[in-house]
Amino acid sequence: MVPINQVILGGGDPLLGSSVIGNNLDEQLQLIEKYKQSLEAAKQMKQQMQPAAPIQQKLIWDEVDAEIGPMSDEQKSMLFQDEDYVDTYTKIQNMVQNEILNLVKGRVESTPEGKELLQSQLKIVKRLKGKIIQETNREMEMFRKFREFSKQHPEVTYEEFIKASM
Repeated sequence: MVPINQVILGGGDPLLGSSVIGNNLDEQLQLIEKYKQSLEAAKQMKQQMQPAAPIQQKLIWDEVDAEIGPMSDEQKSMLFQDEDYVDTYTKIQNMVQNEILNLVKGRVESTPEGKELLQSQLKIVKRLKGKIIQETNREMEMFRKFREFSKQHPEVTYEEFIKASM
């Protein structure tokens, strides 16, 4: 019995669909050029993200993880009951989320779906912004009136004042 070795060129992966590389040389060269540009952009981004100070051997983040890692789920739960820890943790998570968002904004907007969603969001914001500002200004004015009113009538609550004003 003779083993059969078969090589199929140009078809790509039948499970994944079409081939990754284009069918002609020009398409392949364009794809390589895009890869080069992406690599250069990534290198520049990495250089920009390098801290000006000398690089620390161990990140503080790693130290925090090393402290929390061996804790049991119950102990971690107790940690999350501490107001200071939760406040700091939430601020860090918000910073991380903002950094990630800044890194992907261009990619999201460059997709048809992302562009459509962002345009929809912009229309909604423009439509609601005026109403929201008007409502908050109205509420602030009501509160100012209540402050003045409460000087003469300290027994009246804000809710009672609002009901009487409407």
